[in-house]
Amino acid sequence: MVSAAVPAFGDRNLFFAWSTYTTDYGTYAKWYDEEHIPQVMDAPGMVGAQRFLIADTKPLPGVRSLDFGHLALYEMDGSAQGFRDEVKRKLISGEMVLPDYMVQPFQALFAKPVSEPFHSDLFADVENLDNRHLFFAWSRHTGDDATFAKWYDEEHIPQIMSAPGMLRAQRFEVSDVKPLPGVKPVDEGHLAIYEIDGALEGFRTEVKRQLISGEMVLPDFMVPPFATMFLKPASPFFLSDRGA
Repeated sequence: MVSAAVPAFGDRNLFFAWSTYTTDYGTYAKWYDEEHIPQVMDAPGMVGAQRFLIADTKPLPGVRSLDFGHLALYEMDGSAQGFRDEVKRKLISGEMVLPDYMVQPFQALFAKPVSEPFHSDLFADVENLDNRHLFFAWSRHTGDDATFAKWYDEEHIPQIMSAPGMLRAQRFEVSDVKPLPGVKPVDEGHLAIYEIDGALEGFRTEVKRQLISGEMVLPDFMVPPFATMFLKPASPFFLSDRGA
């Protein structure tokens, strides 16, 4: 049975906010955890939020490794439109103030699901998401979307779900929700998100092994190089009243 601290979603939508800063990390983290995230948690549809930093894990061979800085990941149930409208209102009204040490523009992405979530057996036993690490794999493809989706859901993700620590995987695309004003939108194509319990090294080692051995084959319709990102948690998973 999944813990109540691990929310269930009917329609999981995401907002990614990447940023860099000029102050010390302690000041930045304190503002984010004690002021900024609490202001956002009452937005429509908000379920939870968590902060991440780039992990020390070595990139997989042959990929284009991305680093946009610190990531705040906001998870919603349902469309992100209400979330966007409320955050925009708070920014314009002055109710939400971004400190001078935040380097602008921020890079941001609204993402909508294009697959159901895939859960490992381990997911049912996890007590919270505080120690989840993330692997992002962006890609583009030639050919039709249906062939791409079928390969991803029926072949590729099941292979990766066997890697150590795997909790959940899901596929996303850029949402139709308009970006917030003043941000630099991120669009690297289709995004597969892999959530891993604990350290990433075992996950990386297994995926690399499958690739090198030929057990995992990437089809010709995948356009290389793929953009990727390994992330480690920098905060607990903050659960909204709605998500609790």
